[in-house]
This record gives sequence, structure tokens and C-alpha cells, in this order.
Amino acid sequence: MLMTVTDIEARTGQTYEDEQLDRVNAFVGDVTALVESYLGRTYTTSTPPAAVRAVACLEVIRYLNTDPGVASDRIGDLSTAYAYGGAVVVLSRDAKDALRPFRWKSGLGSIQIISRYIPEPGSTA
Repeated sequence: MLMTVTDIEARTGQTYEDEQLDRVNAFVGDVTALVESYLGRTYTTSTPPAAVRAVACLEVIRYLNTDPGVASDRIGDLSTAYAYGGAVVVLSRDAKDALRPFRWKSGLGSIQIISRYIPEPGSTA
């Protein structure tokens, strides 16, 4: 995992118990999966960079402070609009921007081969 419940508690100043603890653990797992998928790597055996951990923690805190999927709400005539088709657990644009430098660079490149043997002009070698 990129973070623990203790990391979230340290940042929010709250102690989570019972159902709230289950909710935080679920978000920790969801955010870890989303961040690692976005980055194209996992941190099972190594410690993630502090910036990656910080962004992941902020995303969990954002989810804790958001009604599930609500993008906007209006009181007069009671109107509610949902974001992401009602799914709350997606990485924010700000999180993606902050994580971009840590993304796995995949793709094909070229390799330049240099030979120390350069035949002289006119040689048969």
C-alpha cells in the first residue's frame, strides 16, 4: 500500500474507528490501485517517493470529504448532478498532474550501436 490509515489520521487529526475505519481502509486500497495503475508500477517491495505518498493521502482525504459522486447540488427544486457516472473513486486532475513526473516511461526507443572498428576507405575488410 502507498499509505496506511495512520498516515491519513496524521494528516486529518482524526482517529478512525468501526465503520469509518472500514471506509478509510477501502479508500486506501482504491487509491493505491488507481495511483499504481496510473503510474504503471507498484511499490510492493519499495517505499514510494514522498510526493507520491502525499498525493495518495490527499486523494483519500478528498474522498472522505465528498458525497459519493456528487458534482453539484441545488437546494431550490432539489437538483443533484453526479460526476463520473456516480463513481467517486477516480484520480482528480490535480493528482494526475502531480503524479505525472513519476509515471513509468514506456515505449520503444532506439539504440545507437557504435563500432570501434571503422574500416579505412578502399580496404576489403
